[in-house]
Amino acid sequence: MSGNDAPLPPAWPEIWPEGQKLERWRDPNIVVTQFADHAAYHPQLMEAVLARTEDASIAHAYEQSDGVGSFKLFDLPSWGVPAAQLVHDRALQMFRRVFKTGDVHVDLSWASVYGPGDHVLPHSHPRTYAGVVYMLEPGDPPTEESGMFLFADARMPICCREEPGYMSTPCAPLLAPGMMIMFPGQAVHCVTPYLGTRPRITLSWNLNREEVPGEPLRPATRPPGQA
Repeated sequence: MSGNDAPLPPAWPEIWPEGQKLERWRDPNIVVTQFADHAAYHPQLMEAVLARTEDASIAHAYEQSDGVGSFKLFDLPSWGVPAAQLVHDRALQMFRRVFKTGDVHVDLSWASVYGPGDHVLPHSHPRTYAGVVYMLEPGDPPTEESGMFLFADARMPICCREEPGYMSTPCAPLLAPGMMIMFPGQAVHCVTPYLGTRPRITLSWNLNREEVPGEPLRPATRPPGQA
């Protein structure tokens, strides 16, 4: 039996565990939380992600010429995998709790699978009130040169240590397995080239208080293995 259709274990985690804390990071607009129960569902989620990277009908590779190199697997709820649905529900619940609202709309959700050399250039998320990133698997230990999730935004004081309003110091929250981080959609961020060999895997969401008209924005993609 594959992890995709495995029954839920007896102690399947709650969407929002009792006592789960939200903490402000070093910038007041950035919130993090760490799910201590991630070991209960990460194996099923890892199996689902890795299996999908082998399926050319659903996995897409961002073009390196666009400054991005990683497999993208879109629309987590459509996978039919309990672990993917759990983390998806947790991202939505984090939004509700941070902004004290019952309304949340998903513009886009996806998994990113990074291999050697894969990276993301500095960017922000149009059509997005708040972005969420969840660390599933950091791969080989990240360093300042490898696979770091960085903010590099002149509107963030933590990035402007030399002079206010001038971005001089990118800052990097350490994303451990089971950690979820929420930040404004306008915040400029990137991922440095990943130099490890084991897959580095994150899950992401573009979230809004209200539904945004039109289609979500996706850069040009190509099926795995296609030049």
